[in-house]
Amino acid sequence: MQAQPNEALWGLKRRVLDKARTTPLLRRTAQGVTQGLTALGLHALFRLMDLRLRFDPSYRRLIYRDGSNGLADDWQATVALEGRDGSFSLCAQFGGGRVRCSTIVPAKPDATMSFRDAAAARMLLTETPNRVLGMLLSGELVFRGNLSHVARLSFMLTSLIERHRRPEVAARRPIVRPKPRRSMPMEPCDSVRFLPDPGLSAYTIDDFPRLAGFLDDYFAITPEICSERPRLYTEHLRDQDRRSNGRQDHPALRQAGAFHHLMSQRRPIIRSGDLLAGTTTSKQVGVVVYPQCGGIPIWPELRTVNQRRLNPYRIAPEDVAVLNDEVFPYWVDRNVREHARAANDNPRSIQLDERFVLYFQWKTQAVSHTIADMPRVLQRGLLALRQEAQDKAAEQSLGQRAASFYQALALSLDAVKCYAARLSAQAATDAATERDPARRAELTEIARICAKVPASPAETLHEALQAIWTVWIGCHMENTNAGLSIGRLDQWLQPYFEADIAKLPETDRPAYIERAIELVGCFYLRCTDHLPQVADLGNKLFGGSASGQVITLGGVAPDGSNTVADMSYICLKVTEMLALKDPNINARYHEGINSAAYLQRLCEVNYLTGATPSIHNDRAVIEVLRDQGLSEPEARDWSATGCVEPTSCGRHYGHTNCMMFNLVAPLEMALRRGYHPLIDEQVGPVSADAASMTSFEQVLGAYFVQLRRMIELATEANNMLGESHKLVRPTPFLSALFEGPLASGRDLSEGGAKYNSSGSGNVGLVDVVDSLVAIKQIVFDEQRLDLPSLIAALDADFEGHESLLTRITQRVPKFGSGHPLPQQIASQVISFCHEVFREQPHYRGGHYNSGFWSMSNHVAFGTLSGALPSGRRKGKAFTPGITPTASRHSAIVDHIHDVASLDHHEMPNNIAFNVKVVPGGHETASQSVAHMSGYARSYMQEGGMQLQFNVVSSQTLRDAMANPELYPTLLVRISGYNAYFNDLNDDMKRELIERAEHRLSD
Repeated sequence: MQAQPNEALWGLKRRVLDKARTTPLLRRTAQGVTQGLTALGLHALFRLMDLRLRFDPSYRRLIYRDGSNGLADDWQATVALEGRDGSFSLCAQFGGGRVRCSTIVPAKPDATMSFRDAAAARMLLTETPNRVLGMLLSGELVFRGNLSHVARLSFMLTSLIERHRRPEVAARRPIVRPKPRRSMPMEPCDSVRFLPDPGLSAYTIDDFPRLAGFLDDYFAITPEICSERPRLYTEHLRDQDRRSNGRQDHPALRQAGAFHHLMSQRRPIIRSGDLLAGTTTSKQVGVVVYPQCGGIPIWPELRTVNQRRLNPYRIAPEDVAVLNDEVFPYWVDRNVREHARAANDNPRSIQLDERFVLYFQWKTQAVSHTIADMPRVLQRGLLALRQEAQDKAAEQSLGQRAASFYQALALSLDAVKCYAARLSAQAATDAATERDPARRAELTEIARICAKVPASPAETLHEALQAIWTVWIGCHMENTNAGLSIGRLDQWLQPYFEADIAKLPETDRPAYIERAIELVGCFYLRCTDHLPQVADLGNKLFGGSASGQVITLGGVAPDGSNTVADMSYICLKVTEMLALKDPNINARYHEGINSAAYLQRLCEVNYLTGATPSIHNDRAVIEVLRDQGLSEPEARDWSATGCVEPTSCGRHYGHTNCMMFNLVAPLEMALRRGYHPLIDEQVGPVSADAASMTSFEQVLGAYFVQLRRMIELATEANNMLGESHKLVRPTPFLSALFEGPLASGRDLSEGGAKYNSSGSGNVGLVDVVDSLVAIKQIVFDEQRLDLPSLIAALDADFEGHESLLTRITQRVPKFGSGHPLPQQIASQVISFCHEVFREQPHYRGGHYNSGFWSMSNHVAFGTLSGALPSGRRKGKAFTPGITPTASRHSAIVDHIHDVASLDHHEMPNNIAFNVKVVPGGHETASQSVAHMSGYARSYMQEGGMQLQFNVVSSQTLRDAMANPELYPTLLVRISGYNAYFNDLNDDMKRELIERAEHRLSD
């Protein structure tokens, strides 16, 4: 019987420790024995690795190939291991297919694994490498230097121990969808011209067998890592390196060449039965790998990713080989993070990003969170755009750099045109062998459409959707699938719907409406064919998140007219029927222009799906975009990106989620003179000692000192990473779909867009406000204890201080209670964030926008934080977005009033206001929807920016946590994005359960 991986691991542990026990080190003191055993055990571990490298060719080839098979690789690196308490230090030196262990550590190793002490380091001997990496979240392990080398070492350790692969997870999982519920009929409203019932209440998913089948596939198929994109991309760059003889092309031209190679070589796939051609990966549901950004963190898991408990991926052995042998070694020093580190001498600001608790820099993964100008593609076609770029490149007055940039635009546009032509040829080939006449006709039509669009302008709804999808594939081949958003789909498709249906007699129009629903449904489901790559450590931080492909519906047109029309309601019907976590549907509502019936329909779809769409106050968002210098028409033409953040479509390169920023960490530091307890270092400036603070104003001032410094460091890191993107990963294809780059001759990464900015998602505002209120009332107003005594209670996690905890939770007013003090302090913190972020220099010549939403980082940051003066216990999640915390006095009207009364002009990157509602036991569906729309309308009328509902009870969520097999499709709203409850880690599930719950009948 083959040994299982864990048995092999424990066998290794026994051999190492048995060897250690036979040494003279046992005669030392207890502490010395522990340290000595750890050092000897680590030596033995690397000795075992070296023996296997010497005598096992299959293991040796993981890090050494002599080029005889056309691929050379010799991993040369020094990885140091140390105890931060000075208990031990050693290094592993890799080279020539061997590893040598030494106690002499060079001054600048390539990477360092710094353990808190010898006891923490022993985890490397007793746990899997993945679990060791999890120590990063507790502060027991810190990395310094090139993290790619640590990832490769972890893969080698996994391969050393996991000699026998466990069976792959099942390709399909049995899933039973809940029975669909019908929507309510509606009278024609808004700008609807052709839908007798805008609610389309006659239809459910069961009326569309094609969509129902695809939906079942989506839930049943286990995602699989795909190596096609990184293989083709890396293949071209490696070949280019060999041919260049040291000559450096314009970065955008180099990128365009790789992009063209990728798009012209990748497989043209048309899913069986689909109405749209093309796929994001070569798998049915694929995980896309971007090695130049966030791809390498999956390296340690290539042999174990199918075994992890949460969100496992399948991976074929050949994909493991491609990624380990061909792709990741090339990018060890070339990825964005390491380029920025090397270019800036490993700056403190980037080191702190790797501690996870202060801020999380998304530029290590992507520059996304923006929207291409899809109407330009639909109306003009790629051929016209390419010709425009070629004409610019031919201008005599241009220098070589500008000419190369325009050549890059033209080459990138040609790449997507080539891919569309390959799809057309594949459809024609499939049609020639198709026996079913109906399907043959569909394939023939797909072949015709792909031969036409996106090269030429679209003329029909089907052509428009295929053009958008083909371009969308191109966008995700060039840019990471993390928050790149689709835009105003309903407004952009409405002219094609109207042109199609106007040609038909009345008797044929119902069938066409059904076809339009089916086409939009196919588009939504095509967007589900890929997932972002998430390492197991990421599951603890961002579990359940999707690619964040936002579709925005409704609102007003650039001229101020009502855009809610037939396609808005068709998109809402598809949203209702499919209840997908991605695309992430956001809806604009403009009071006085969009109808009340439309708002009620938005709430009904929320009611039926449980979590979508998110609803935005159109008037407020337009105002904050005007504050940034956009004209009124440009501000009106906005769409949400990623989670909830607004950007003007095709002209505003906003990277609205450049970072997730922890507002609580500076408070922990302010109470400890700039020292952070988890990081265990002096992180911020030395501020006033707690014992010397005699007023609340001093506490608030100390907080603002630490907060300012953290904002400065976070934006500095973002700027450094952004500079590296200019060289490592420019975006010529996306630049060709934007207003600005063609005129400026600069890539988007260089500031070529008409408008430039970056946005921060600030996490933990309510926790900070409630904590500051508690300090003011308990310490300074009531003088029940002094500040050092309060800090001592926090350090003890309120153990032994239960009466204090009770008073804080029961007697101190919270944000969302209607009390003026929390409101006042919240306004001060928001204003400070807005001003300081706007003051920071910006690498593209723009500015930083401050927003208050949390993705899932309110859980991640919370697990890394101690107890707070608000009464929140150590490790508990922060409140999501800008949502008031749950308490005995939680009332939905107070929550609505307090959030709505905040100044949206100082929150230009938007907010996420989560409201968990439960229908009353005796309410009808129409009564529940009426209550929801009443709350939403009141919130908008008071000036609130954004609102999102979870229509689910805590009781249901508890049952889903205990019996996940009964809830495979349960959709929940996190903070700006949707997820399936079963995909979340346990901390996130508990946070959802503990949110304030409001009865709609109250």
